[in-house]
This record gives sequence, structure tokens and C-alpha cells, in this order.
Amino acid sequence: MSRLFYILLTGETVSSFGNNLFDIAIDWYLYSLTRSSLLVGMISGAFNLLVLMNLVTGFVADRHVKTQLMRLVDLLQLAIMIIAGLFLGQHTITLLPFIVILFATRFVGTFFAPAEDTLIPQIVTRAHLAKANGLNQGLSMAAQMIGMLVGSTLIAWLSLADFMWVNAVTFGVSFICISLVHHRYREALATPTPDATDCWYAGIAYIKRTPMLRAIIGLALVINLALGPIMSLNVVWVREDLHSTSFVYGVMQIALMAGVILGNVVAAILKLRLKQKMILSLGLVSLAVIGMVVVPTIWMTFTMRLLIGLGAGTINVAVFTLIQSTTPANILGRVNGAMMAGTNLALPVGMMLGGVLSAKFGVGGVYFIGAICTLIALASFSRVPVQEIS
Repeated sequence: MSRLFYILLTGETVSSFGNNLFDIAIDWYLYSLTRSSLLVGMISGAFNLLVLMNLVTGFVADRHVKTQLMRLVDLLQLAIMIIAGLFLGQHTITLLPFIVILFATRFVGTFFAPAEDTLIPQIVTRAHLAKANGLNQGLSMAAQMIGMLVGSTLIAWLSLADFMWVNAVTFGVSFICISLVHHRYREALATPTPDATDCWYAGIAYIKRTPMLRAIIGLALVINLALGPIMSLNVVWVREDLHSTSFVYGVMQIALMAGVILGNVVAAILKLRLKQKMILSLGLVSLAVIGMVVVPTIWMTFTMRLLIGLGAGTINVAVFTLIQSTTPANILGRVNGAMMAGTNLALPVGMMLGGVLSAKFGVGGVYFIGAICTLIALASFSRVPVQEIS
């Protein structure tokens, strides 16, 4: 594969480490500030509504030089971390500035992924595209695991401002790597055409006329609505149901990421159609969630989260590679953005709904209800004709 890809991969691996070092501190401090599963779910859900920005950021990625856009995002993220670090270093942490800082970094970050997903198939040959996506996701997950482990260990000794300084450094490394790619690769932008393919909604139109992508989005909406609380309420589960520490919370997050990496490997081994992989993997996720609720211990939660990651990771690489290898290059950014928005649209709703329901049923009850709903959705999905999503 191209040396440029490995340079890009290096920057994004370092950045993933910093982001997850920062994110685990964010989750812990958010619950410390609110002490409410309802508020944690509502705030997490509200921020995840930013996924809708991908409908716009995909269009921006198609119309601009990807490396220029990615460098700008890194510089803005670097500035946000420095300003926030200076502010929090001088003031007591309160909820409002905490939310403002979090919104700023998440908003700017939405412009990065569609550009990166569109750049990779340009600097990697189609024959190596699956390998590149596997490496990208695998190393990203590995960096996230290390970041979570280090972050959960350092929470007791470092302030939130310290985590922001570290994250700022990793954004700087990412900027340098992308700058190297920018100066060695001269991207030729597709010439805009005066038809429907030049509109911001061209990605939506492409998905609308592609049965396979429609089916994937339909299932993802149900799954994310049902299982969204597993992401937003995990810190509450660890602190209130398992009565454990920040280190254990980090280990639980690592188990999920390790499962995703293992799922990437399994995806390459399993010689199944995409529909069969989706049913098998999401069925495994649902059963693992039920097992975690039925036996609420640290070791059971660790094992079940490993299986949840395994199920999720099994289909990730296959879906990304399929989109990148079959979508016209001039609308790839918009299709990627629309798929990200479509598949994750129900996630913030699920997070907020989980926060509301947890006040009545508890976090375990919310998890169990979501798993049962997912199994019902899979039963309906299994009746969809194979040729539509193969």
C-alpha cells in the first residue's frame, strides 16, 4: 500500500489515543458534575445529534481538498483544547462551560471523518482497500484502548485541563502527518456538474436508489435506538450497578474496543453474505447485553462487552469497504456522510430515551429492554429478500 497511507495512519492513531484519553475523562467528570443518569443520557444524546452534520460535512469533503480540510480541523481542535485548558486551569469546573467546550470540539470534529473516508480510496488501490480499512479501524481501536486504560488510571491524579493539554499535543501530531500527505499528494478535485450529483443531497439520493444501503440504514435505526443507552449509560452502570472505580470503567471500554478489533479479524474469516453477517453479529450483541444484565458482575460485564464489540466489529469493515468500492468518486463524501447520519440518527434518541427510562427501570432494565427490541428487529430483518442486501 501507499506510504502516504501509513503516514496518515500514524497521525490518526496518535489522535485516536488522545481523543479517547480525553473522552474517558469527559464521561467520568460529566457524571461527577450531574450525579444523574437522566442528565447523562440527555446530554450524551443531545451531543450525538451532531451526527446529522455529516449530511453537510460529506458535501464539504467532496468539494474541497481533503487534506486541507483535515488540517484545518486539527488546527481548530488544537486551539479549542489550548483555550479550554487555560480556562479550566484557572476556574472551577461547572456544567455550562463543560458543555460549551464539549460542543465546540465535537462540532468541529464532524468535518474530519467524511474527509478521511473519502481520502483513503484515493491513496490506496482498490485491491488493498479492505486491508487499509481493517488497519485503520484496528489501529484506531488499539489506540483507543490504550488511551482509555491510561486515562482511567490518571483520572485520580490529573485535572480535566491536563487531559486537554495532552489531547492538544496529539492533534498537533495529526496535523504534521496530514501536512506530509498534503505536500506529497496532489488531489485532483472532481469537476462540479450542473445536475443532481452536484447537490448536497446527492448522497441521500444515491442511498435511496440502492436497496442494500436502505436496508442497512433501516436496521441500524432500530438497533441504535434500542442499544444507544449501552454507550451513554455505561459509566452509570459501572459506578452504580457494579460499584466500581474509574479504572474498571476504562477496562470495560477497552473490552469493547478489543472485541471490535477481534471482529475485524473474524469478518475476514467468515465467508458469509453481508445479510448473514449482520444477523449473526447483531444477534450476538443482543444476547451479550442480556447476559450482562442477568449476571451483573465485573467479570461478566467484561466478557459480554468483549462479545458486544466482536459483534459490532464483524460488519464494520465489510460495510465501509463496500461503500468505498462501489460509490462514484465524485459523491463518495456525501454518501459516506449520509450513511453515517442515517445509521446513527436514532443513537442520540436512544441515549436520551435511555436516560429517561433509567429513572424508572434502572440501567439494567433499560439494557434488557433494548436487547429484546433488537432481537425482534432482527427477526423482521431476516425476512428481507437476500438479493436486496447481499
